[in-house]
Amino acid sequence: MPHLSPAHRRPLALAVVAALAVATPVVLVTTVPAAGQAAAGLDLSPANRRAPIPGLYDWSKAGFRGGATLPGANEINPDAACQLTPAELAGQHGVRPGDGVDDSAGLQAAIDAVRTRCSPSAGYAKLSLITLPAGVLDVSRQLAVDADYLVIRGAGSDPAAGTRIVFRPDANTRYDTLTPDGSDWDEDGMTHGQGKGGWLWPGRGLFRVQSRAVHTAYASDYASAPANRKDIFEGTANVHWKAGVQLGGKAGDTAFSARTGDRVVQLASSGSLTGFTVGGLVNIRAANSVKFYEQQKAVSATHPMLNQHMRQQLFTITAVDTANRRITLDKPLEYDVPVSSTSDGSAPIDGAVYPSKASPIVDPVVGVGFENLSFTQAMPTLDPAKAVHNYGNMSPADQMHGIVFKWAANSWVRGVRADMTGSHPIVTEEAKNLQIVDNHLDGAWNKGKGGNGYFRGSRVWDSLYAGNTSRNLRHFTFQWSASGNVVIGNDFDSDLNLHGGWERHNLFELNTVTVPYAHRSANCLSNCGEEGGGGPDDSNWFPIWWGAGQKAVKWSGSTGPRNVFFNNTMKKQLTSDTDPYVDYYPDRHRVYQFGWSGTGWHHLDKAGAPITDWANNERGDYTGGHGVDASKTDAGQSLFLKSVGSTPPTTTTTTAPPAPDRYEAENAVCQGTVDSDHAGYTGTGFCNTTNAVGASVEWTVTAAAGSHTLTFRYANGSTGRPADVSVNGAVVADDLAFPSTGAWATWRTVTTTATLSAGTNKIRVTAGTSGGTANLDHLVITAAASPADIVDVSTSDQLRSALTNARPGRTIRMAAGTYRGTFLSQKAGTASAPITLTGPRNAVLINDGPSGTAPSCSVPTAGWDSGYGLWLFDAPHWNLTGFTVAESKKGIVLDNSHHVTIDGVYVHHTEEEGVHFRRSSADGVLKRSRIEQIGLVKPGYGEGVYIGSANSNWGCLGNSGGMDRSDRVQVLDNQIGPGVAAEHIDIKEGTQGGVIRGNTFDGRGLSGQNSADSWIDAKGNNYLIEQNRGTFAAPGTFVNGYETHNPVTGYGCGNVWRSNTSDLGGVGNYAVYISSTSKCTSAPNKVYASNTVTNARNGLTNIPVTP
Repeated sequence: MPHLSPAHRRPLALAVVAALAVATPVVLVTTVPAAGQAAAGLDLSPANRRAPIPGLYDWSKAGFRGGATLPGANEINPDAACQLTPAELAGQHGVRPGDGVDDSAGLQAAIDAVRTRCSPSAGYAKLSLITLPAGVLDVSRQLAVDADYLVIRGAGSDPAAGTRIVFRPDANTRYDTLTPDGSDWDEDGMTHGQGKGGWLWPGRGLFRVQSRAVHTAYASDYASAPANRKDIFEGTANVHWKAGVQLGGKAGDTAFSARTGDRVVQLASSGSLTGFTVGGLVNIRAANSVKFYEQQKAVSATHPMLNQHMRQQLFTITAVDTANRRITLDKPLEYDVPVSSTSDGSAPIDGAVYPSKASPIVDPVVGVGFENLSFTQAMPTLDPAKAVHNYGNMSPADQMHGIVFKWAANSWVRGVRADMTGSHPIVTEEAKNLQIVDNHLDGAWNKGKGGNGYFRGSRVWDSLYAGNTSRNLRHFTFQWSASGNVVIGNDFDSDLNLHGGWERHNLFELNTVTVPYAHRSANCLSNCGEEGGGGPDDSNWFPIWWGAGQKAVKWSGSTGPRNVFFNNTMKKQLTSDTDPYVDYYPDRHRVYQFGWSGTGWHHLDKAGAPITDWANNERGDYTGGHGVDASKTDAGQSLFLKSVGSTPPTTTTTTAPPAPDRYEAENAVCQGTVDSDHAGYTGTGFCNTTNAVGASVEWTVTAAAGSHTLTFRYANGSTGRPADVSVNGAVVADDLAFPSTGAWATWRTVTTTATLSAGTNKIRVTAGTSGGTANLDHLVITAAASPADIVDVSTSDQLRSALTNARPGRTIRMAAGTYRGTFLSQKAGTASAPITLTGPRNAVLINDGPSGTAPSCSVPTAGWDSGYGLWLFDAPHWNLTGFTVAESKKGIVLDNSHHVTIDGVYVHHTEEEGVHFRRSSADGVLKRSRIEQIGLVKPGYGEGVYIGSANSNWGCLGNSGGMDRSDRVQVLDNQIGPGVAAEHIDIKEGTQGGVIRGNTFDGRGLSGQNSADSWIDAKGNNYLIEQNRGTFAAPGTFVNGYETHNPVTGYGCGNVWRSNTSDLGGVGNYAVYISSTSKCTSAPNKVYASNTVTNARNGLTNIPVTP
């Protein structure tokens, strides 16, 4: 049995032996395990996510916006009208902590004000903010959070010192209809007009992130409904029986609209398509059928099959084909979609044919975050101590939740504490790309019949639950078709519960799950039972629960395929409250795929007979073809993350790091000659090695023990010469690239890291080609900085000094304020220790230049001020975050500065381009930034983002074979425009392999000068341009949305446009204009049908569209 450890054997009690049927050895823990600690602060960033592992699901896009970093200060709208402070809450809305007055109306009015005033023009980089005061706020009714792009942030989650929300549901919020025995909320008994209480599912809460839009068919019912029934109708604009469209049969397979793996869904010949928009959300809902129930082993004599949609998933629409009535999804389907409940050959269920549907989410709520607050539901007549390990309902009328997400996406909960909620502290229904991180959830008043008191993920997709601590809840659940979610680094004292309903492809890893004996269904004082209405059973909940078809059919159906458990620490107390704990599934490197045969879904079975219930079967061995595929192992700690170390704390260093040491090559052992015939070297010359493989230069250096950066200054003419770098005879960098510098008098640097011994070390560079090494000028040894190497600056002089003396691993932290002058750095970071320059949005860099005599080529020169706002020259591996560059000749200029990430900066009011990657500044990233009012003096040179250099400038700016190879630059999720006079992004000839994704282009102000009449001019090769949104309106000159040109033979080719949305304002000709197909026959440009265009004079593109 793979899930019980073989170490430390001793005989088990007879009861345990009987249950196991054999004396299976276990690890025994002689004391109750200490409380675990959730892995808060995990690095969940895209850079730390593993690439998809062959044979497993792709979880790399789980969480907020498909893996984006959660928003910070730079994403808050600077408009004060969209930032409500505690003082404004008090003055404008009467929200005051600790006054004992109900704050419900005031908080709702504040949310509504944001929705009206700010949400229409907001976005993920322009979030509104409501800051709650410290102290106690009193709430008596559900707060509707339907303002997109809103952060609700408290003053801390400490109930004593931070923001504490006390929920006391009033008579219009508490449920006034209970089941006949009084044990649970009776949804069906809660009616008004056409409406039923079930439309409220999963039930009321303190915060409800959901649309309040009422479908027109229910307008009169809503108007006449009393206060405790109105919310039944809120959100009905999204319900599938109103918004959904039935499906048609796909060509050649007419019983099905789509199959597993398809992205195109065929709609029926009738039904409105107005709800289907590119970029919108749609739920593909597959009807249950008799054959589907049979597949699940869920045909029951006591529980009927139901006409409903058990298989569901939210997708993003990438294309709408109105002529053929088809929609295209952003990812493949994970289940077959029959046209109806009978089209797969099944008999009708209950004598009726039930259709499958594509149901658009007409009014989703997006971009909502809850941060740094706590809440509880006050029940003064109940004792919280009696709720501990009591799996019943203590007050069924008060089954209110904490935070409800319904028809919501790209939202988050971070740093929140919930104590004693009415039912679920956090719950979902039809939600996508949520991020629930670093929260503490403890206790619920109701954990019994009807399915209460869960940390509940129902119909939730592509979401991330990380670093949470859960105590005294019934389960952590995924259910009702939940898929693609990741649960990592959490600490639970309840089970990881696959609750049924074809939930699938979820990953559980690095969790601590310690389940006491007291955690069991029969431990209940009143109103006991399960979600399906049945009573408690005699089982003892283990760290994993799996929904067998015969059991879970009571409320849905069987658990689906490929739910994965990896590297969790799971323990269970078996037979009494004083028993030792045993390890459960202790093989930390084995990948357990539940519900999987290796090729398809497989119900868990014993000797070929499907189990009818997980209860009392928790310790069975289902590997070897019985429903759990354990054939894979992985050597890593995580299937999701590259590294599971948390982000290191940032504290200011108190001692200065040692200065770098420079060692001239003419003083080293040079297998060749020491020459001085090429200008620009330091010292008295440089080493010109013999033109032979194995020719070398060896320095003898003195250093302290530890990690060091080795920086080699070199020149290389027109040919690169790779070389091995060794320390004390051991190679530390194999074939380190020394790229062409274009001329022997042009000097550049390359870096690598190595561990040096205390005292004397030998560092050798050995040629790997017959051309010998590059000409080597000197070696600089720099001790690696500690993670606490932070320099705080608040004046221009301090900033200039910090940039001059930057070193690998150092963070330069700017205070708010204006910094005027020349800001230049020529210091290199490393891949493992980049240099960071960071500051708030109101830390503003301004250069009033240029001044002095400019050199013939732009290089740092004494007496000349470039006028650039920020200039990195020969300075790779930097991170630039948060600050503003303004009122300068150019904004941010990178020269020979590869691997630079620019994140969340604001560049505006420059004379020429905003951000320029040049002189082979490859592998850079510009993301989540705002660029506007660019090219104010030279409109024809006022590009928002400039990648590479025009071929006419390669003589100065090309340093790799003559071209400027600023390759593989990524421009992601930025707001560019209005007021950008030239192209929003100019992709120059000679560059290749970049990604332009998720940006918003506002074309107002395009000048038309120097052919600046499009958002993007693609003259490079093999760029992926996707998921961008471009608009144009007067004033300005506009011809096409995107264009290609071929100023150099072989360039302007192989580019791909996919899933872009273009509004040409009735002025532009094409969304994508390809200037020549004959010049790109070997690598044609492609425009996919997923692109959409409106208000075009001619159409989407002038070339054939790729399906």
